[in-house]
Amino acid sequence: MSNPPRLPTEFELIIQEKIKNFRNFEFVFAAINEFIHRYEHGYFTIVGVPGSGKSAILAKYLTDNPGVIYYNAQVAGKNYAEEFLKSICNQILETLHITSLPGNMNIEDNGFLSLLLQKISDNKEPLQRLIIVIDELDAVDKNRQFNSTNILYLPRYLPNGVYFIIARRPFKKDKSGLLIEAPSQILDLSKYKTENWDDVDAFTKHWQKMQGEGLSEIQIKVLGALTKAGNHGITVKEIGSIINDENYDIFDIFDIEEILEQWFEFLQLHQVGKETYYKFYHYTFCNWLAHKVENAK
Repeated sequence: MSNPPRLPTEFELIIQEKIKNFRNFEFVFAAINEFIHRYEHGYFTIVGVPGSGKSAILAKYLTDNPGVIYYNAQVAGKNYAEEFLKSICNQILETLHITSLPGNMNIEDNGFLSLLLQKISDNKEPLQRLIIVIDELDAVDKNRQFNSTNILYLPRYLPNGVYFIIARRPFKKDKSGLLIEAPSQILDLSKYKTENWDDVDAFTKHWQKMQGEGLSEIQIKVLGALTKAGNHGITVKEIGSIINDENYDIFDIFDIEEILEQWFEFLQLHQVGKETYYKFYHYTFCNWLAHKVENAK
């Protein structure tokens, strides 16, 4: 793997654009390096809402580590497994100076990547590592691959010396799309104070996605309750009590839960006994939304 892969042009352009937004995220790189040195292989996942700096972090990491392989699932036409396998495997084959495949092997076969990674592991030097970065994993269309398979057909097992660094929006564990038996670590950007949270452009993007085609009456009321929840958060039952006291119409608890599910990537959850408390990922965003709620009434 002495020859660094040439990234596809569309990926190069993304990296050049995203790195302009890089702020001080040295703690992320420290965590990645610690993970790589602690384990012989594994998955490292960076989780954050849109605009929190995930792509900028990966762009900086790619720039500082030119031998790393990269894929961005949000690029038009790149959000499905076959295209991922073709791009990633071609980049890997280029590092190995392999121009043809033996027998009837096909890059787009969902087992080819695992075989290729094992080949690299078997022939690598003792301290040599293969690092594959995937940005915007949540953009993948999983309906275009076989059921009950890992998203993008990512390997369940990894050979020594192989690491995946993934960036994605917040997700529920049962909807990760990944079943892996390898060391793994999740770094949640919401638990750190980063300058990106003061980015009004990022807040505007969040707000646009939350609104969709327009907010319903109940969504506005739920939003208002969330912005007043405070640092401790608020339960579904508490939201129901607040919004039903404000109006003669009785809003169903299940309707509230469905709204919270839609906004999951912007919320932080914590459990106290049997109760789940919800709050927005960052107080600055919460305060910004409070003004939007007033204007939406």
